Amino acid sequence: MKTRSRKSFATKSDITDAGGHSSTQKKGPSIQWDCADIDHMEFDESASTYHVFLKWPNGDVSEHPRDEIYDKCPQQMLRFYIRHIKFV
Repeated sequence: MKTRSRKSFATKSDITDAGGHSSTQKKGPSIQWDCADIDHMEFDESASTYHVFLKWPNGDVSEHPRDEIYDKCPQQMLRFYIRHIKFV
């Protein structure tokens, strides 16, 4: 995964709403949250909320509320913050 130098994020057409990876989904195999990597994070000014975009091993990108990621993927979120921290 590339960090700041990355020019193109996944487009809206590439992103599925939770992409079948939602924690509320009851059918199908269980989700392995530790396999996902954080692609990027966006702030929605109109709702004052953050959305985290996960990239799955099969190439899917899904959008999730930040609080769900804090609960399901705390280590990935921490690694994402560490990669983007800047000391001045």
